[in-house]
Parts: sequence; structure tokens; C-alpha cells
Amino acid sequence: MSRRRWGDPLARDPHRRQARVNDLIRRQLAMILEREFRDRMPALITVTEVCTSGDLRHARIFVSIYADKPRQEAALKFLQNNRPELRKLLGTHMILKYLPTLDFVLDLSAERAQRIEELLRGNDSDRKSS
Repeated sequence: MSRRRWGDPLARDPHRRQARVNDLIRRQLAMILEREFRDRMPALITVTEVCTSGDLRHARIFVSIYADKPRQEAALKFLQNNRPELRKLLGTHMILKYLPTLDFVLDLSAERAQRIEELLRGNDSDRKSS
């Protein structure tokens, strides 16, 4: 028999904790980048999403970088090179049994959405002119 209480939200949905940890990591990393790395960042970096593994030991961090292609690559390399320092600072702001390893991935969803919007606008203007 389980010793969890019925009112415990984690007893009903084990993925809820993972979602809460994802959100906490996203907010804390955004704060760390803004406060600690603002002067060293080669471009504006926004943490858009965090996906952790089921055991919370690995985290894939999706970042949106507002710059041209070479500066995006430089900013992503900057994040990858500073992973140990970011993880250490994250550990000072969070208390978890295992602090996840960080893997940064460029989030291209905003660029894709903008491209789709441009295509849709082009179709609308073609229809109006016909």
C-alpha cells in the first residue's frame, strides 16, 4: 500500500514535478544569464523551454538568440563553453537531489513562425490583387 496522501498532487501525476522543475530551471537560468553574464554575452539570449529527462539528471535547454547567424553560433558556443559555471550557479539557486547536466539547443521556432507568417501574408496580398 502506498504511503502517499490522497491530497498530494505528486501522487496523482508524477510528471507534474518534472514540469515544475523544468519551469524552475528555465526561470533560474534566465535570471542567471541576465544578472551574471549580461556583459559577456555576444547576443541577446532568451531561455524559451527546458526539457528534463524522467530522472531529472539531464536537461535540454532551448534558447532563442536574437542576432545574425554568425553571432547566433558564437552565442551558442559561449553557452556550451560556460556550462560548468552555469550549472554551478544554478546549483546555488536550486536545491535538487541531482543537478541536471545542461545541453543548450538553438530554438528556431520563432524564426519558423515568422517565415510562415510572411508566406501567409504573401498569399493574402496575391489574393487581394487578383
